[in-house]
Amino acid sequence: MKATTWIFVAIFAILAVIFGMMWIGSANKSKELARSNDELTKLYENSTVTLNEIQGSLEEMDKDLTGQLLTKEEKPGSTPEDRRARVVSSIANMRSQIEADKKRIADLERQLAKSKGQLSSIQSMISKLKSSVTDKEKIVNELEGRLGDLSKTLASERQLSQAEINRREAQIKEKQSLIEQQSTDMNRMYFVFGTRKELMDRSIIDRKGGLLGIGKVSTVHTGLISEKFTEFNLLDNQTISFPSTKKGYAILSNHVAASYRVEKVDGQNVLTVIDPEMFRKQKFVVIELL
Repeated sequence: MKATTWIFVAIFAILAVIFGMMWIGSANKSKELARSNDELTKLYENSTVTLNEIQGSLEEMDKDLTGQLLTKEEKPGSTPEDRRARVVSSIANMRSQIEADKKRIADLERQLAKSKGQLSSIQSMISKLKSSVTDKEKIVNELEGRLGDLSKTLASERQLSQAEINRREAQIKEKQSLIEQQSTDMNRMYFVFGTRKELMDRSIIDRKGGLLGIGKVSTVHTGLISEKFTEFNLLDNQTISFPSTKKGYAILSNHVAASYRVEKVDGQNVLTVIDPEMFRKQKFVVIELL
């Protein structure tokens, strides 16, 4: 074979090797590019899902924040303590959600850094979400400030409520004391017993009527003085004990006979009130020992 032929063969062989290497390199680059494109596609899809989830959580937080900041209505039967507890719980949930969203955004940014700016649209969305999360944190801080005001208001309301309770309790005690005093006054009674002479000497009774000293009867003075009597109260005591005599006794005061009874107990007469309401209509009990 001529030398020129060998030269051509050698050249073709070299060219074949070169083109083969170029083809292999191109194929590898194509595979690498395809793999890179697949990774970018997956990253884009995962980022989009994550961003949508974060956006959804921020929108839910908007609703909750609007409700907490703007509502002035209370649930029926609720108390300021109930409202404060709801606000505290909402703030804790928002804080937790904000921290979770910030972590997911940071993870996305680390993944996007590997794309070397090829997913700039995703990066733009992340920047907007970061700004939104920052706004939410500011609002939550404002809500916490209002919670502090609510605590002060609650403490003030408690003080006012306690003052009102104390005032009403004082009024109730005053009324109760007045009622008790009125009841005591209503049931305060006075009694006295003695012979005719003793009662006349003390200006409790008089002898009136009759003719020439015959047929006179004992009558109770008007304008009696309580100091001449023994005081008792029907709330505490409904009996009067007085001596038993051979000739007996006479109830000179104007008490309805049906409101009391008299019995002999252990050698003494005992008057027992059986109808206090009727008996107390006459405050002074005058018993003449015959």
